[in-house]
Amino acid sequence: MNAYPMPDYSTFSVDDFTFDPAFREWVTAPTPRQDAFWQEWLAAHPDRRADVLLARQIVLSLSELQPAVSQSQIEHDVAQMLGRIGGQAQPQETPVYRFRPVLAWASAAAVVLLLGLGWWFGLRTPQPTAHRALQTGQTAEGDSFFTNKTTRALQIILPDGSEVMLSPRSTLRYTPAFDDTTRDVTLEGEAFFTVVKNPKRPFRVYSDAIVTRVLGTSFRVSAYPGKRDLTVTVRTGKVSVYTRHDLTSGNNKRIDRRVISLTPNQQAQFSRETTSFQKKLADQPVVIDREMTADNFEFDETPVEQVLQRVEKAYGIDIIYDSDVLQNCALTASLADESLNNKLTIICKGIEARYEVIDGKIIIQSRGCR
Repeated sequence: MNAYPMPDYSTFSVDDFTFDPAFREWVTAPTPRQDAFWQEWLAAHPDRRADVLLARQIVLSLSELQPAVSQSQIEHDVAQMLGRIGGQAQPQETPVYRFRPVLAWASAAAVVLLLGLGWWFGLRTPQPTAHRALQTGQTAEGDSFFTNKTTRALQIILPDGSEVMLSPRSTLRYTPAFDDTTRDVTLEGEAFFTVVKNPKRPFRVYSDAIVTRVLGTSFRVSAYPGKRDLTVTVRTGKVSVYTRHDLTSGNNKRIDRRVISLTPNQQAQFSRETTSFQKKLADQPVVIDREMTADNFEFDETPVEQVLQRVEKAYGIDIIYDSDVLQNCALTASLADESLNNKLTIICKGIEARYEVIDGKIIIQSRGCR
C-alpha cells in the first residue's frame, strides 16, 4: 500500500473508492499485504462494508469491459458524462481513445450514471446490461440474474457479502427477498461459493434436482444442463445436500431422499439417470490446514500411524485403519510435492498395504509389518 499516498478512506464515497488507484489495484491485482490492510480496515469500519463491496463490483465490471485506460482518461469520460446528466454544456472534444469500443465506453458511463442515481448496481437489483461479459437484469417474476458469457469465471458479490465465482455458460438467480428473509439462489451451470456465515439464515443453492444448504463455508456446485451428473464439492466447512421436495421420477425409479453431509474435500454426486447420490472424495483434494508446511511431509523412519494422522489433519479427511496392525510399520519418504492420491499410494507401497475410498472416507487395509 506504499505505492500511493494513504488517503482517509473513512471519508470516501462509493465513487471515491472506485477511482482510487490503490483501491483499484487491490481489487484487480491484490497482494497479501493489500488483503491484510483492507481486512483490518473493514473490521475497523463495518459500517462501510456495503460501500466497499459496491465499489469492488463496479471496478471488476469496468476492468472486464475496458482495455487499459489511463486515470486521466477515465476522469475525463466521467466528467463529460456527469456534465450531460446535469444538463451542463460541454465543449465538443475528440476523445483521446476514440477507437475504444463504443460499447465499453457506454457501459462505463452507465455505471457512473447508476452511481449518480444511487442505484445498487450488482448488489440489490442489477439493471440490464448489454456488454458481453456479465449480463445482468431481472426476470418477469422480479428475480435478479447474472449470466456469464465469457470464457473465464467472473466474480459476483451478493447482498449479504457472500462471493460467487460464476463459471462460463452459467446463470445465477435470486429473489428480491434475498438477505431480508432468505438466502436462496438458483444456479444453472457451475459456480464456486464463499458464503458469509449467518446461523439465522442458511444459504441454499437450488441447482436442477438438488439443494445445497450451508451456514457459512466455501464449496463448488456443478449443474450444467445435459450433463449426466450434478456435483457438490466442499472446500471448507460443512454442507448438506439433498433432492428437491418437488422432484419426481418419470420412470418410476426410487428417488434418493437422503441428506448427504459433506466435510472438506468430500463430494456428493447425484445421477440424473438413477436419481441417487454417491458420496466420494473431491477429484483433487487440497490441503486445508494452513499451518501445514512442506517440512510436515518429510518422513524419516516415522511410525506410519503418525504419517496417516498428519495426512488426515492436512486434508480434513477421515482415514480409517487398524492401529494394532500398523504398530510396527514406519515410513521414510518425501511427500511434500505429491497429491493426496500419490501420498496414499507411496505410503501403502512402503508398508505393503492398499487403500480404497468408501463414502468419502479413506480405508487402509494392511497385514502389518515385520
